[in-house]
Amino acid sequence: MNKILVLTLYLTTLIAFLYLSRFIKIILFMSISEKSIINPDNNSNIPKLSSNEFIKVIGTQFKRNGKGYYIIGANYWQAMNLGASENGNKSRVLKDLEILKNNGINCVRIIAGSEGPKGEPYRMHPALMNSPGDYNENVFQGLDWFLVQLSQFNMTAIMTLSNYWQWSGGFAQYVNWADPSKPIPYPAPDLPDYLSFERYAARFYSDSSIYSTTQSYFLGHIKSIITRKNTITGQIYKDDPNIFAWELANEPQAIRVGDNSHDIIFKWIDDTAKFIKELDENHLVSTGAEGKNGEDWFITMHKSPHIDFTSAHIWVENWGYYNSDDSSLENYQKAETFMLNFLQNVSDWSTQTLKKPLLVGEYGMARDAWSGVSKYSPIATVINRTKYFTSLANKVFELEKEKACTGHMFWAFAGIARPSDPIPTWIGDPPHEPPGWYSVYDSDEETLNKYICQTC
Repeated sequence: MNKILVLTLYLTTLIAFLYLSRFIKIILFMSISEKSIINPDNNSNIPKLSSNEFIKVIGTQFKRNGKGYYIIGANYWQAMNLGASENGNKSRVLKDLEILKNNGINCVRIIAGSEGPKGEPYRMHPALMNSPGDYNENVFQGLDWFLVQLSQFNMTAIMTLSNYWQWSGGFAQYVNWADPSKPIPYPAPDLPDYLSFERYAARFYSDSSIYSTTQSYFLGHIKSIITRKNTITGQIYKDDPNIFAWELANEPQAIRVGDNSHDIIFKWIDDTAKFIKELDENHLVSTGAEGKNGEDWFITMHKSPHIDFTSAHIWVENWGYYNSDDSSLENYQKAETFMLNFLQNVSDWSTQTLKKPLLVGEYGMARDAWSGVSKYSPIATVINRTKYFTSLANKVFELEKEKACTGHMFWAFAGIARPSDPIPTWIGDPPHEPPGWYSVYDSDEETLNKYICQTC
């Protein structure tokens, strides 16, 4: 009797063990299957997207899923380098994005094209593209990673494809690749000669002897970006709704090379934007222009049918309308008055003449140099900047109610970083500018809090 009982218990235990083993295998299989969701070669796991998930232009406004999409944004140009596994700082990115989200930010503007080679001064290092068609995969994967993070923060990104200025390589580097016989005339930090540099960079689209080469290199880069397969999700960039728009370049400049200057710029903008649209029917396209050269140039830079919305940047100190050393009310009012008039003008040109939405892609103001602390110091006060940012945001919001503007993006978010951090600091100021000049830090609550209720 005892032997039979023992045998029964043994068989029962064996059956239970076999059943449990099978259950464990099922759990493990499910776990492995879940991991395949981020397998870049498993396209079946990428969700099918509705065209409504991409931002569209309806009249002079942005729409997403049929609802208005008003942008409260920040420039975070350093994103792809910070997202890189080597020499990046992913934990910082996540903290920065959380801070931005908590303060109402729903869009970031980032660089998606930096040009080498290594060793050039005043540049983002490492560059995304070392030479035409030769990419730094570590930086590219940093861009992949950053785009994936945006979903959890309910944000989108404007992808800036190149730069008129030297701090990411930009147009001057394309010119140098096409004609290495003439070195880039970098503006010196102490006595900057921007005229010589601007003439050199403008050869990117004005020098007929090299234009076919520079444009071929640039279009090749654009194709590499738009058709990039994200190494984390397997999704092609042109199918990614986290991307809000493509921007041709950061601040392409008006040129004066004779009677056909407007024709030269228009042709480059029109050809390039058309090329993007042929590759990507999902995303919007804009120029990245400042709008500082008056109505005729504003129209020229945005009238292409392939440009979906207009761009404007406002820099009162750089353009001579503000002195951060001057504490007088007159000094501040001069800056604010210029800004308000400028906004009204570009809004009218955009929505009334061109019938297109306007996005203010950059604006900034230095900290109070008159407070007794250097304006480059994170502890300097921001009394004037807070008033200025508030006034600008209110004006844009007022225009939005009239369907005359679609949002604004401050320059630039440094987050938890500080100028004293180890190099590269990747704060809000590009490598060619004094660290701290226009950076907005996580501790600048009086600045950031101004945006919370605008998207409520």
